[in-house]
Amino acid sequence: MNRLFTLRSLGYEEAGNDIWFANLYFNGLVRVNKATGRIEDIHKFPGHAVSRDWLYSTVYSVKDSLVFIPNTSGEIAAYSMETGEFALTPLDPAWIGKKKTYFASAYRYKDYVYLFPLGAKCMVRYDANDHSVKYLDNCIRELLEALPETSYGLYQQFEVVEGKIYMPFLEKNAVAVFDPGDESAEIRYLDIEGGCSTINYIDGFFYLASWNRPEIYRWNMETGEILTYKGFPEDTAGGKIFLYACYMEEFLLFFPEQREWMLSLSVKTGEMRRLKQIYNPEEEGKNTFFVKETEEGICILASDMENPHLLSYERGRIGMKPICRLDRDYNQNRICDYLLKEGYYNGCLETEKGLKSFVEVITGAGDISQAEEKRPVWGEKTFRRLKEIR
Repeated sequence: MNRLFTLRSLGYEEAGNDIWFANLYFNGLVRVNKATGRIEDIHKFPGHAVSRDWLYSTVYSVKDSLVFIPNTSGEIAAYSMETGEFALTPLDPAWIGKKKTYFASAYRYKDYVYLFPLGAKCMVRYDANDHSVKYLDNCIRELLEALPETSYGLYQQFEVVEGKIYMPFLEKNAVAVFDPGDESAEIRYLDIEGGCSTINYIDGFFYLASWNRPEIYRWNMETGEILTYKGFPEDTAGGKIFLYACYMEEFLLFFPEQREWMLSLSVKTGEMRRLKQIYNPEEEGKNTFFVKETEEGICILASDMENPHLLSYERGRIGMKPICRLDRDYNQNRICDYLLKEGYYNGCLETEKGLKSFVEVITGAGDISQAEEKRPVWGEKTFRRLKEIR
């Protein structure tokens, strides 16, 4: 149950002094005040149980609305920051398929949001004005339809160059090129093996990291020439290596999946270096990174990091600074109240009132005498443990 009290997301949007995001571990749209670190609002996405998690991957603001990109949900959700109302747009399974994960990223263009398919079978265009959708029947869909049922398509990273969006396929040696101006698309095939998960455009070259091999590629799109970098540290072999890469100074920084270190590549010399581990407050290594470029700089999130951090890289050293400090005790009480109100604990042995007082005791906000009164409900083992820690 502890993870229910942890604020985590795969993407967020800032509006004024607030951060908005869909929480990973319970069904909740959360607004956090950056100045205080406190939750201001929690709303349940309609049509889903409060316990449903990983509903939405990220969020984009269009006019006064927040548009949430479906991860496991089968519908796009839009939330009006002015009226506090939701608009839900169901997606047709005949077009998007029935995989566990649908979309990991999207791109805002005018009043449209283009959703890039990870497990879905096609791109989707969402119109924020009337909440309508258009399923794009193009070469990207044709390639996705031809993939094995267990394969996935476009992940979280893409690059925009001269108005066109370049997106690598995870499990196909190809890059999709999409023009939101006229909605045309083409596939550019690469002479590599293993597919790619990251893409960066620097000084006329595209840099891509393999998803299944310890290799990074420099691709000249005009000539088709590919330069392969293979000087990885010894223990980086294996598949599903990197989730994202960003460019700082003369270096590309690569964020791994399920590894606790980062990799740098000098685009001038080709030298690779393994960077220091990044730890959370419990001194556990981090993994599964998500990156967002903001006006303040490059922000990183991780599956075990509660709030986004600004990233810096100077003279070979990684630096991270939280963009806000969370008021954990206050937020835990707000989440507890929200879960109680929405009926998350219905059917549990504890009564709602008893469970709330239990949470207050274990967080230090309640009187230990409450534990004695609730001893039969909570159990002898829990009671003794409470006395030990208090």
